[in-house]
Amino acid sequence: MKDDCSKHPVNVKGYDSIDELAEEIGRLNYYSNRKLYKKLVEIYKRQSKEDGKRGNKKLSSGLEKLSKAFGGPVAEAIEEICYSCKKHLKDPFSSQVD
Repeated sequence: MKDDCSKHPVNVKGYDSIDELAEEIGRLNYYSNRKLYKKLVEIYKRQSKEDGKRGNKKLSSGLEKLSKAFGGPVAEAIEEICYSCKKHLKDPFSSQVD
């Protein structure tokens, strides 16, 4: 079975390009980035399962690897960054730190 990738958007509403979106994400505070990466792990795991059920084994496998990368090395790096920035927060118990 072949997946119809044309159903997926190529840009995010409000942004003219992926470069513009990437710049905005890069300017977010690190705690927001951490939340984003955690959410991406959930999304890619879900998509992996859905594609696996549809028989798209290669796509499912790739999405699973992607979720593991975001949940592994990427998560470790962002945790290290958040920990080092914690001392610079005015309120270390704010909603940014979770």
